Amino acid sequence: MEPTNLQKAIAVAQKASQEDQAGNYEEAIRSYQHAVKYFLHIIKREPQGKDGNQKIRDTCKQYLDRAEELQEYLANKESMAKRSNVFEATS
Repeated sequence: MEPTNLQKAIAVAQKASQEDQAGNYEEAIRSYQHAVKYFLHIIKREPQGKDGNQKIRDTCKQYLDRAEELQEYLANKESMAKRSNVFEATS
């Protein structure tokens, strides 16, 4: 039996969480974004009722917020590395 879209979305979200916990932030970002796409597709094509749809929206917001946090972290980390390299080059 083929998994439902909801099961697929949950599996992708779990992968995102695992990648996040493992420190694989770029993959976690991609997976969070992919999970959100799945969940939004579910809301559009397979409505889960008012409460279910709201829970999905809330979950999507959490995933997008986390992906944004990770993107900011990676950007700051890259910026700090560049500054460090410039500092070392001028010393």
